[in-house]
Amino acid sequence: MTTFDTLAAVRELEEAGVDSKQAAAITATIRSAAADGTATKADLEPLATKVALAELETRMTRSLYGVAAALLAGQIAAVLALLRLLD
Repeated sequence: MTTFDTLAAVRELEEAGVDSKQAAAITATIRSAAADGTATKADLEPLATKVALAELETRMTRSLYGVAAALLAGQIAAVLALLRLLD
């Protein structure tokens, strides 16, 4: 986890000519935004699980459609063979 050194940030802003109150406010805003918007491993794990499950579902669906198509083709072939026998 990356930490944000607020004291160093305030000092850098002050050295650049920013008023100390403004530097503190800017630093606090940056720290707050970083804390609220940074995704952690715990945040990403459920998403990774959802993506993995979606990929698995896609593969299973494709396999199911493949099996269904093969069964349908077999049934059609069987019906055609029976029709030839009856003629």
